[in-house]
Amino acid sequence: MSNSSQSLPNKTIPSVCLNNGITIPILGLGTYKIQDEQAERIVLKAIELGYRHFDTAYYYQNLQPIGRAIRQAIQNGTIKREDLFITTKVWPTWYGPGRVEASVSNMLRESGLEYFDLVLLHWPMALIESNTEMIPCHQSTNKAIFGKDDFVDTYYELENVQRKGSTRSIGVSNFNQKQLERLLKSATIVPVTNQVECHLYLAQNDLKNFCSEHRISLTAYCPLGNRPGSSSLLENEVIKSIAKELRKTSAQIAIKWLVQRNIIAIPKTSDPKRLEENLNVFDFELDPNQMERLNRLDQGEQGRMIWFNVHDMDEHSEYPFEKDQMINRSRKMKKTERGLVATRKKI
Repeated sequence: MSNSSQSLPNKTIPSVCLNNGITIPILGLGTYKIQDEQAERIVLKAIELGYRHFDTAYYYQNLQPIGRAIRQAIQNGTIKREDLFITTKVWPTWYGPGRVEASVSNMLRESGLEYFDLVLLHWPMALIESNTEMIPCHQSTNKAIFGKDDFVDTYYELENVQRKGSTRSIGVSNFNQKQLERLLKSATIVPVTNQVECHLYLAQNDLKNFCSEHRISLTAYCPLGNRPGSSSLLENEVIKSIAKELRKTSAQIAIKWLVQRNIIAIPKTSDPKRLEENLNVFDFELDPNQMERLNRLDQGEQGRMIWFNVHDMDEHSEYPFEKDQMINRSRKMKKTERGLVATRKKI
């Protein structure tokens, strides 16, 4: 496999022009489950390698170490703040009146930054207000306690946050097409992006087309399709075959497929070697035949890895995913698990 140890100059990382004229690097670093000193170290290393786009959230609980790393890199002259693109997300327990602005202010204070480049609504569903719990639940049933705030009203609050200068751009995450349609009827600031799960098994073709028609960029989280308990996308024989043809890794093929579709990708890793590997996807192209072979891997909703159905969140009226597909996927996985157990017993 070809894995150059040479860091990639930032000027060679392509950018996507958002609908407000602001540019965002098409490849960034996702930071979910990367916390404390590890988060600080990996962000500093990423900046050294040429990353300029970092994705975080209130839910990730890592704004403080990420902010420290950014301030350190600025103070030692490695970068300027205007060279970076920092995204964060407002969590559903902060969707009440006045709470969106409070949440963004708290995140700015925690990170030590003066502004964010992009703030998203993390989910279309609201939860009951809480300053401490991520998913407040009924004690008797352990089910999530839903809030009454409608995402249209919450987005209006986010528009005011942008007008006051706390963020340069705003958008949404995990919204389906119908929810975007309803939002666009009322929004005075069109979301610059919709951040959703997107990878070779979940191509999001229809959603991408809709977003493109309305000048909304698509951002892909979970771009490598890697989730514990699920079959590894990177072990797929088609992907491995193309990786071998191009002397690249499966991860690089998966990321390149997104980039060539003009989808912003934010793979996460805490491994410095993979951090560099993920960045080295701009020295080759997938030809039309390779793209078509990869396109055929799409499984639609059956390929979804992240369902966010914990504590019965899927009972919320604004749950964005197709519940029948979730049930079918669950049954399929259980059948596979039973098959694996039976195979182990025979062995």
